Amino acid sequence: MASPSGKGAAFAGPGSASLKYDILTALLVAATCADPETARLALRLSLLITARYNWRQDSFMVGQKEIARMWGVTERTAKRDMATMRSRGWIEVSVPAARGRVAQYRILFDEVLRASEPYWAAVGPDFAARMAGPQEPPAANVVPLQRTSAELPAGDGSLWSEALAQLSHADPATANAWFSRLTQVDAADGRLTLMAPSRFVASYVETHYPMRILAVASACDPSIRALDLIWPDTAG
Repeated sequence: MASPSGKGAAFAGPGSASLKYDILTALLVAATCADPETARLALRLSLLITARYNWRQDSFMVGQKEIARMWGVTERTAKRDMATMRSRGWIEVSVPAARGRVAQYRILFDEVLRASEPYWAAVGPDFAARMAGPQEPPAANVVPLQRTSAELPAGDGSLWSEALAQLSHADPATANAWFSRLTQVDAADGRLTLMAPSRFVASYVETHYPMRILAVASACDPSIRALDLIWPDTAG
């Protein structure tokens, strides 16, 4: 299972938005599909994350009275549910409460994702495959017709052809399915601009693979610091 453990910087760095959305999606699908207690806890933790979680510091500080107000419950119920989350290993107290200061909590995303894993397929096989591991090829129902390695575009000496060769070597399935469908439009002023055949392909690649592409492109040309993905309707 893919896990953000040990990757605190990823929560605040470039490309972090898709990771955050995936975590919230995993929690919310558990909130709709799990047993009543797990569903309730997943929904309430989702609210704490969206309302109060500091992704950069990997923590949140919320008093029991505020939690109860957000959840629409009594303080006793809020205290009970927070204790249940701790007993499940979903959260932990990183800094205890003190006079004039509420407790600081950390979310243990490994356990949160593990609890939600049985329900990932309800979102879709593409989501389940992505959450299972970053090198898993996307599920068949969202993957364009794959090409064999021999059918990848021939190198033309461009920055993108060099980067594509490296991406294909590291992950042939993803390169065949997605990266090979992109063509270079420009590489200037620190930006690599790639054309996708459709808005769907551009959106999918931009959501799931921007940092992988940018890292390889930057290794090929250190002047590249940003990636733009366009499709025919945006060109012109």
